[in-house]
Amino acid sequence: RMSIPPYTLVDEGSDLLWKTFQNQIRDMNWTLDDNIGLKLLPILPTTRCVFARKNEDGSFLGCVVWNEYDEMAFIGFYIVRPDLKKRGLGSKIWARAMERIRPTKRIIGLRAYPEMAPYYAAKDTPVETSRLRSNILTCAEMREFCGKYPTSSGTLVLVSQMTQEQRADILRFNVEITGRDRSDLLLRFLSSPIFEGVALINQEGKIFAFAGITTFGFAKDNFFKLAPVYASSLSEFATLIAALIPYCEKISLDSKIIVHILTGTVGERELEPLLGNPQDVELVTLFSSNIEDKFNVNVCYSPHNSCCHYDA
Repeated sequence: RMSIPPYTLVDEGSDLLWKTFQNQIRDMNWTLDDNIGLKLLPILPTTRCVFARKNEDGSFLGCVVWNEYDEMAFIGFYIVRPDLKKRGLGSKIWARAMERIRPTKRIIGLRAYPEMAPYYAAKDTPVETSRLRSNILTCAEMREFCGKYPTSSGTLVLVSQMTQEQRADILRFNVEITGRDRSDLLLRFLSSPIFEGVALINQEGKIFAFAGITTFGFAKDNFFKLAPVYASSLSEFATLIAALIPYCEKISLDSKIIVHILTGTVGERELEPLLGNPQDVELVTLFSSNIEDKFNVNVCYSPHNSCCHYDA
């Protein structure tokens, strides 16, 4: 058994700690965490962290990373180095994180694997609000799916070709759907070179449906995550996603697209039964108490699901 080397708990991350953390997340093949979110975590003003840093060389042993905004502290990550699991290090890091979160009086949120959910529920987060499942499709499979539906009305505009006014309208539309002002995060997404989005715009020039896509995992894997898709029909969903497929194929014809499905949404009712290729992974959304949720579940085909600022 590997013993825990001498370490220090620190409330900020060095470049080495953040880089090792990001690569460990990619190594674990977690499909939740896109590369923009991982890149933004060290620089977002809402990010809080506790790292276990090895005294000898300053290297990464484990961490809890969360973001504080609105009424909540949402814990995106709780990991230790694989060879140090079940040694008691994780509970020390967790205890330090809770020491910092609890005095803020914020509602604590997280997403957990089902086998770990009872553990978290018994400790700090007993309220289950939803579950998150996923489907993975190749670009060819996604194009075939989208081809089954008529093209939606409205003008289709890619984010990369939008005016400043149209980009600003994405922020308005997002507040309308989520009930949260996520502008700081969204502006960073919209300006990222590894993000593309597309909107349907009505005759008054207002956005009425929106989808985004970005990468996750290592570059060699050619994996993309839809994040988010807010629309009013499968036709709108198909019209939006068909416009994003070329962005994925430009990077690789072997690209795969992951679609996250949130229980209680139109995505669960209408989209999930049709997609095929479900993944054998389900994540449980837990909170320390009930949250006031203004999110419009009837237009969510796939949530943004960013640890940096919760949408649903």
